Amino acid sequence: MIFVNGVDKSFGKSKVLDNISFNVNDCSVYGLIGYNGAGKTTLLNILSGLYLADKGKVEIEVNGKKHQPFDNPEVKRSLFYVNDDPYYFPNANLISMRDFYCGMYPNWSDESFKKLSQLFGIDPNKKMGDFSKGMKRQGAIILGLASRARYIFLDESFDGLDPNIRTLVSNLLAEYIAETEGSVITASHNLYELEGICDTVGMINGNKMIYSDDIETVKSKAKKYRISVKGRVGDDITTLLNLKCLKNELGIITFQSNENEEKVKAVFSKYGEIILFESFGMTLNEIFVYETEDKGNEIEGIFA
Repeated sequence: MIFVNGVDKSFGKSKVLDNISFNVNDCSVYGLIGYNGAGKTTLLNILSGLYLADKGKVEIEVNGKKHQPFDNPEVKRSLFYVNDDPYYFPNANLISMRDFYCGMYPNWSDESFKKLSQLFGIDPNKKMGDFSKGMKRQGAIILGLASRARYIFLDESFDGLDPNIRTLVSNLLAEYIAETEGSVITASHNLYELEGICDTVGMINGNKMIYSDDIETVKSKAKKYRISVKGRVGDDITTLLNLKCLKNELGIITFQSNENEEKVKAVFSKYGEIILFESFGMTLNEIFVYETEDKGNEIEGIFA
């Protein structure tokens, strides 16, 4: 498991992470959600032992014991970090990178390396400098999965991949966990991919963790509503229920809220008899937009 407790990180006067806490279970895909600049990459750098947290503690379980990752070779041999811009040695190909990594990871699998290279259709003898951005990312994913590390960290690793390769990577992550009992943390702002592969998600906004729970629990925290009442709904409804995306068309009010159905009914019933009440689940992307920022009103009239 991975344990993150009260982590802060600042660069100069800019606070990037503020009291971040969450756990990653074994055999789990943990989705780290946040807009660009929210601190996802900084957090992964701390988990990988590249940065030291200013405050708080990160512990990664290796061989039944908890260890802090910073400057710890034992922990680093148990994790593989595919960052947003994979680095390769000058004039390197996948074979030479394989030679470098296989000495670092005790569970490295040449068989997996060969099968993955074939599966992605990448010539391991071709120079990585001649690869496209997407192919470089695929090469890093091949090396990461072939390492058979207990923990795989992926930073925006679906960017630059075509739909077929994205599906392939998603399926490979599920198979990797099933066969190795490892864990994966994947950070992204592309929530459509994460929703299909993650069992647990952590949502960062304003450099704070606002949610960290299994995905179904997170999705149950906010809903879309369609309501109509016999009576005029007061302007205070937005404040009473923390509504967003509020619309009133032909007497049918639609909105999003993280309040439960019982409270929503109780508030609306004060304005009159409820003649229509419908609630719908929200996608992970809708919840993220709801929890972060709604710029709908800011764009009105720009092109008038």
